Amino acid sequence: MDDLRGTATERLAQLRAGEPGDAAWLHRQLVAALEGWEASEDQVQEYREAREDY
Repeated sequence: MDDLRGTATERLAQLRAGEPGDAAWLHRQLVAALEGWEASEDQVQEYREAREDY
């Protein structure tokens, strides 16, 4: 199976809508999506901290 593409939210939507795959593939896709969310949360926090001075 090919890896999912797009943002973390788009990949999770694809997982919900898709056919069940093997456990290793599903685990890899879920971890990648969650790591993407975590990375975007770090970016949001950096933006918030940069704007607090205003």
